[in-house]
Amino acid sequence: MKNLFKLLLLGSIAVSYTAQAQTAKIIKGFHHIESVVADGRYLYVADIGKALTPDAKDGDGKIVKLDQKGTVLDSTFVKETLNAPKGLAIDKGVIFLNDIDRLVAADLKTGAVLYQIDFSKDTHFLNDIAVWDSNTLYVSATDNNKLFKVNLANKSYSEIVIDKPIAGINGLYCAKKASLLYVNGLGSNNKANGVVGYINLKNNTFTQLTTVEGIYDGLFMANDVLYTSNWVAYEKKGILLSIQLSNHRINRIPITEPIAGPADFVIDGNTIIVPAMLSGELQFISFENSLIQKL
Repeated sequence: MKNLFKLLLLGSIAVSYTAQAQTAKIIKGFHHIESVVADGRYLYVADIGKALTPDAKDGDGKIVKLDQKGTVLDSTFVKETLNAPKGLAIDKGVIFLNDIDRLVAADLKTGAVLYQIDFSKDTHFLNDIAVWDSNTLYVSATDNNKLFKVNLANKSYSEIVIDKPIAGINGLYCAKKASLLYVNGLGSNNKANGVVGYINLKNNTFTQLTTVEGIYDGLFMANDVLYTSNWVAYEKKGILLSIQLSNHRINRIPITEPIAGPADFVIDGNTIIVPAMLSGELQFISFENSLIQKL
């Protein structure tokens, strides 16, 4: 995607603040990390590599395994040559990752690759992954605004044709009970016009949750609240937002300073763990009050 990392500026947005938060810890030493997931014991981080070239097959990408405090345990956990890994997901002892134009499944205990699914005829920018069930994943293709449904039983995929295009489709989060797939987008045409909403998978219709547009990346849900990251600009201006699903009220989560490219994050207890993609940092943002209740 040629214009993905060009400078974009986002105008001021009307949002209110939530409970007080603070950055508890920053882990440095990565290159350009795009995603983080947790399995209850460990963290796994996708690092695109030394150069910020998310579609380059340069062989320097990696998955890093850390303990819950952020100590690196294995700097090359997945035993496979990776190029620019992005979205991560874990289900039933398997870690899934998107690497440009392929979905890779690896054993969560050993990092050994179990199988791969080739998407090269349809995209060169696979991004996020969402687990629907033990047989079904959803993956986003940011370069051509497409959403794919993956059948793990026969290692195949099909496109989900949505009634409205989602520019720069990126983050995904499944709400299986409601048959909804929450989704956001980076935007298009060098404009911060990405949106946040959900797809009703019964009829593949998209509903926008807020009029606030941005350069959206990560998505996570807890207690009827949807959390999302917004780069704001391709520099150190990133913010975190929450959306109350009951009334669509949007809140800006207070942080000590802007984040340099807040990417695909995870919530663990009262902590949001956020990859700062541009600066190669993993930030642990904890909350003084019960902004995020027990998951």
